[in-house]
Amino acid sequence: MKFLRAIGSFITTLVVYLGLPLLGWGINDLSSFFSSYPRLGYTVLLIFLALAVGCQAINAPEGFRGNRGDKSKRIHHQSIVAVVLILILFGALIFLPFADRHGIGVMIGNQTMRWSGLVLAGSGLVLIFWSGVALGKMYSAEVTVQKNHQLVTTGLYQYIRHPRYLGVIFVALGLPLLFRSWIGLVVSIPLLIVLLSRIKDEEAVLSEEFGLGWEVYRKQSWRLIPYLY
Repeated sequence: MKFLRAIGSFITTLVVYLGLPLLGWGINDLSSFFSSYPRLGYTVLLIFLALAVGCQAINAPEGFRGNRGDKSKRIHHQSIVAVVLILILFGALIFLPFADRHGIGVMIGNQTMRWSGLVLAGSGLVLIFWSGVALGKMYSAEVTVQKNHQLVTTGLYQYIRHPRYLGVIFVALGLPLLFRSWIGLVVSIPLLIVLLSRIKDEEAVLSEEFGLGWEVYRKQSWRLIPYLY
């Protein structure tokens, strides 16, 4: 069962993060997609990420799929926001490569821009993956808390309270640069506003749940960027 779950997680990750871009680019011309070293680097990155997710599905599946959490403490409008964000991600993974190939809303730049986008997107995906591993059973795609919830304040969480959302921001900025899309960069602005609203709601839930413990942790850490925010 664990082995099948690992294979399913591996395939799902590849289909979403690599299959959709290839579909958007056009499966009739995959050679030109891979002719760009940054896009080829993205492909290699996704293969390793999918392998890591497959291993996580065996050892700590909760950090990948998440738990539903306490329904009574769930902020329900954020459940709708989560669905919208996923749909935007799927759309971006298809549209950005399509626009790149056909020159729709693209920026004129050299390979340095694409490499910068790859580094940003790669860093973001690593942060998202790592945060799931770190949170384990405490992770939920919903804005809520788990039964017998415990604050995770070790590792990167010692300094940053929301590394997962920082990872999402990196991906939101990195993919448009990788596929040289100014449209994607413009869309990332309202996305940032939505994430900040989600962070505010999440911290309100945690503050109500943990009280003084949360306040102590909040004063010793930063939301997203150490020493800045």
